[in-house]
Amino acid sequence: MVVSEYFTPLHGTAGGLLIGLSAATLLLFSGDVLGASGLMGSFAVSPKKTLTDPSSIWKLSFLACFYLVVKIYLLIDPEALTDPHLASGAYTPVVSPLGSILGGFLVGFGTRLGNGCTTGHGICGMARLSKRSFVGVCCFMGTGILSASLCSTKSPLYPYMRDSPESVAKYLPTRATVIASAAIASSVAVAALIGLLQKAPSESPQEERAKLRSDKIKVLPSALAATFFAVGLIVSQMTVVSKIYGFLDLRGLADGTWDPTLAFVMAGGLFVSFLSYQWVQGFGVVKNSRALECPLTQREFSVPTNKVIDKNLVVGELLFGFGWGAAGLCPGPAMVLACAGYQNILLRWWPMFYVGVVLAELVKKLQVRTKERRNSEQVADSHEPEKESEIVDRAEPDASDRSSETAGEDTYGACA
Repeated sequence: MVVSEYFTPLHGTAGGLLIGLSAATLLLFSGDVLGASGLMGSFAVSPKKTLTDPSSIWKLSFLACFYLVVKIYLLIDPEALTDPHLASGAYTPVVSPLGSILGGFLVGFGTRLGNGCTTGHGICGMARLSKRSFVGVCCFMGTGILSASLCSTKSPLYPYMRDSPESVAKYLPTRATVIASAAIASSVAVAALIGLLQKAPSESPQEERAKLRSDKIKVLPSALAATFFAVGLIVSQMTVVSKIYGFLDLRGLADGTWDPTLAFVMAGGLFVSFLSYQWVQGFGVVKNSRALECPLTQREFSVPTNKVIDKNLVVGELLFGFGWGAAGLCPGPAMVLACAGYQNILLRWWPMFYVGVVLAELVKKLQVRTKERRNSEQVADSHEPEKESEIVDRAEPDASDRSSETAGEDTYGACA
């Protein structure tokens, strides 16, 4: 087998190690799981809470620092996001507006329904040996490969999903998109600053004041994690669409253009993330007497404990894979390109991502209401008094109905 001349194992491994270090930093210091789709999706599902609640300060500081790091990196190396295929004249896949719209929607809908993406399920979920995540990764990898093949040059979908390589210039950042990106990042930074300056009322309980201090402490680990994440994504070249298609389009195995860099990125990220979980009590593969019962700066871990492999997981990750293959992007790299002001990403991919997230959340709420109604009908038909456990079940959705990629929904390892 002959691999592509653009195969970069060292860059891929180095970038993957940095991404894994980002996940490890959030986990061990703050107790949170690195999930790009969950983090970004929270702005659509619960915008007020994400922008104003003290528990979300770490998300705001993460994004503000992420933007700053991307801009500094591009000042140092302006060509960091440029596809190397362009310089050599080799074929460069250029995603069309339709490809970006469809891809963004499917990624948003799929990751929200399946509770994870390449970071949440791939880097973090598989590192803690979650069966749900292994199933999720198999699903999105399978449909990602299929989707990339369906969008290749010899496919009837190619004219709709791809644009000519000569058109790449019209998708590059413009002054307007760069300003828009800066305005969004500035708004997030201001919200983070307001949260940091917030003080608990003097008459508030001691526990409430302690919680606010605890939320503010998360800012430093989140900023460090954002730095590792942003640099890792750029160094690994996961922001270059041809790298993604070079891996997903398996027809490259026959003609010598297959690029396995993505596999090295995943391996590097999994390695560091796996090591970090060996220091979390209950997740190590071997007994570790020094494993942490709680994070270094917090009172509990916010690690997903849901083990249910349901249709939402399977369907959601299958759809995510189709979107990933259609546009060549998952949320992490799309964050970098949006910070840089790329038109297709900022004006098409991300808006449709949020449309997908909102619709998926509506589907999940409808599922909860349907389940509640069926439970009520079963109780009424049986003419038996309700048990206390049944009332609790209907009042609060089970773990499979919650988002398991963001912090605070399922926790493990609370400290007294």
